[in-house]
Amino acid sequence: MLPIPMDQSLFQRISPYARLSKTYLESLQYKAPFHVQSTPELPDYIVKGLENKAAAVRDEYLSFVIQPLPATEHICAGASFTYHFKSRRMYAFIHGLQSSRIGLFPEWLEQGAARETFFLIPSIILQQNLRRGVESLNVWHDDIYRLESLLGIRHDASHTTSYPRTMDFTRLSRDLNMITTNLAFYTWDCKTNVRLLNFLDEIARRYRVLAVRNGHKETNAADIERVLLETHEHLRCWNAGLADRVEYLTKRGQALVQSVYSGIAQRDSAHSLELAATSTQLSKISYGVAIATSRDSALMRIIAAITVFFLPATFTATFFSTSFFDFNVARNEPVYSWWLWLYFLVTLILTIITMVGTWMLWKKESKTAVRKADL
Repeated sequence: MLPIPMDQSLFQRISPYARLSKTYLESLQYKAPFHVQSTPELPDYIVKGLENKAAAVRDEYLSFVIQPLPATEHICAGASFTYHFKSRRMYAFIHGLQSSRIGLFPEWLEQGAARETFFLIPSIILQQNLRRGVESLNVWHDDIYRLESLLGIRHDASHTTSYPRTMDFTRLSRDLNMITTNLAFYTWDCKTNVRLLNFLDEIARRYRVLAVRNGHKETNAADIERVLLETHEHLRCWNAGLADRVEYLTKRGQALVQSVYSGIAQRDSAHSLELAATSTQLSKISYGVAIATSRDSALMRIIAAITVFFLPATFTATFFSTSFFDFNVARNEPVYSWWLWLYFLVTLILTIITMVGTWMLWKKESKTAVRKADL
């Protein structure tokens, strides 16, 4: 017995021979946990020999369908089980995702895991998933302990506590989100297991009734019912313990989330205090610069006042020291040159050029500043 790849056409061809029901085909698209008693489809050569198909199927067959939670780490396998009491033959069709665990499932059956009764196969699947749940919870339990030690919540931790300013809160948040998401999945899984075990109890009781009705010994039917109910009760207690542990770890995870939020607030407060201290220092520096600028302005005003004071004398001395004036001539000769008008003409032209050029540069700078402000 080996896992084989399955496509839709092959699935439809073998459905009557595997005693699958139409309910199983529909449940594949629900993508949710599903378990229900069903009516199997039979091959044509069997149906032709039955006078009352509905009554024969109801009295001679016990059929039910189970669809699990979608998960890659579990044995994610839907199953259809149909037991024929007359031939005492179990038709089990298991269809699941390819994984290492589902690959081991045929080996467990060949080694006699369902030796007492094939009705234990659903319990074997559930048992393996519970065992995988324990392994996962152990990992997440250690992760939560590590994060608690990192945040300084655990007093018995040997890890060094990190300060909020040096913590990687992005990584902490990502780890916490992963843990809480997985714990939420296992909360759903544990609730689904409770409903599945209750359903399997109904199947066990239904088996005893139909077995006696089809001529099986009462003691054998009662023994199989007892084995099934005891197995289900064992799994139910195991599942209840896991559910309590999931709830406990979930609460610790919620406390960690609050601690992370508090650490982020403390880090932001520390940064705000640092920014406030930096702003205070910058204000002091700006105040000193302003005082120095004020002193420089006072000195510049003094220099400007001295310059303005001596400006008329400087202009007079410069103007009369030009070659347009000659004070060594006789009294009846003119002191100024005939070319004096050239001085005033050149001065006027240069003054106009300077003023116009300054005005054009000022307009150009103003337009550039307005354009940058619009952007």
